[in-house]
Order: sequence, then structure tokens, then C-alpha cells
Amino acid sequence: MTCAIDIIDLNFRYDSFALRDITTQLHIGEQKAVVGLNGSGKTTLFKLIVGLLRPLSGEVYVLDRRVTPEDLWEIRQQVGFLFQNPEDQLFAPTVWEDVAFGPQNMGLSNEEVEDRVVEALSTVDLLDLADRPVNQLSHGQAKRVALAGVIAMRPKVLLLDEPFAGLDFPMVEAVVDTIERLRRRGVSVLYTTHSRFFLENWADSVLVLESGRVVYDGPADEALREPRVLGQVGDWGRLRESIHRSRTVPLDIDAGLGADMEP
Repeated sequence: MTCAIDIIDLNFRYDSFALRDITTQLHIGEQKAVVGLNGSGKTTLFKLIVGLLRPLSGEVYVLDRRVTPEDLWEIRQQVGFLFQNPEDQLFAPTVWEDVAFGPQNMGLSNEEVEDRVVEALSTVDLLDLADRPVNQLSHGQAKRVALAGVIAMRPKVLLLDEPFAGLDFPMVEAVVDTIERLRRRGVSVLYTTHSRFFLENWADSVLVLESGRVVYDGPADEALREPRVLGQVGDWGRLRESIHRSRTVPLDIDAGLGADMEP
């Protein structure tokens, strides 16, 4: 087995949007970034992978098992899905109960469930909040609790939808550290991002979606030399130069210098 996820000629449509002919792979142990402007199909692709949506045609395999309604239970034991908005994921009264929900539904013993909850909350450094109501968490805390719920399932594949959105730097650092620990255990990671930083520093490969189609799928070190990739994440070097010029050169709107401010 070489692929954690194998997607072949995948097609999906709703309303006026469609994913067309998506073919890509996430190899075992790989960390792959999925990039695209809002509405390009990133979250839809993730939902198709875990069976929350069903494709019109094409195939999705997770750890060599085809995603079908009959196999969803087994597949979801192997795949952890972190939603972009943690409020969409947390529902139990307390942090402990929320993290325990997945292992309990796997039919594990009370002792095993407790071990997994303690391990997961310790991994995200939130064991001291175990008894806190989930509706009293900050956004960053809620995101880490949602990640703990995923960790407690001990997945082999992680799907992370904008895992750093809305987090301050210490929270980003904590989440990165947590995911790096999981990677050292052999977990494969597929994540979405709008940040060039996380392409340059945190991806082995990059998949770029534009209007529901793949326009780039290749190594991260080549991705940022591709105009098709830069068009989705922006050229931050140009933006820095524009900001510098705006601070050192008097802004003459009539002369059209405002156009230079666009990234």
C-alpha cells in the first residue's frame, strides 16, 4: 500500500458548482496542501473523501478501501476530519464528553476510552479544561478540543480544513506541534490553506483547485514557481514591496499609484 488516499476521475455537482475530473493521491506519510480561492471546491473534496457527500462518478480509496456507504464506518475509524469551524464539530456538554464520544462509539472499554481522552487532551495541552463546557471555550481552545477529538480516534489519515484560521501565533504553534507529533507516528495529512507560509514550510506536495478543477498537483518546492499556484495564494513579495513603497513614496491617487497596492 502506497496511498493513504487515492482519488480517480472524481466528479460532483450541486447547484451551479462542480468538481470535475479530480485525480490525485496522498501517499503514506505525506503532508499535502490543498490550495484554492474560496469556492474552488476544497471543503467539498474533503466531504467526498469521508463520505459526507456522494460523487456523481469516479472513485475514492482510503487506505486501499473504496469509499462506499457500506464501508463508511470502517473508513471513518481511520480518518480524522477537522472542520474549519470547530463549532460545527463540538456538541457534547463538556470537553471530556466531546473527546470521549468517538472512542465510546467504537465500543471501547471505559478504561480504554479514559486513556485515549487523557492522551488526546494532553497532546493538545488542554487536560486542565476537561470539565469545561464547550460553549465556554475561546475559538483557539475549541479548535484544539476538536483536534483532540480527532486524535482520540487514533486515525491514520488527517483531513484538516483551514486548521490555522482564526488562531493567534501561540495557538498556531501549538497546533503545528501537535500535528508534527502525529506525523512522527506515521499519520498522513491533507490540509487546506490560503497561506503561502504553510506551502513553503509545511507541505511535501501541493494540489491547486480552480473553479472545481485541478490546475497543479506536484512537489511543494516547485509549486511556488508556478503562476497557477501564485494566483491562488498571492505574491507576498510584491505585497511587501507595495507596502514599502506606500510608506516611502507620497501616495498620489490621481497618478494611479493605488493600483500598485494590489497583491
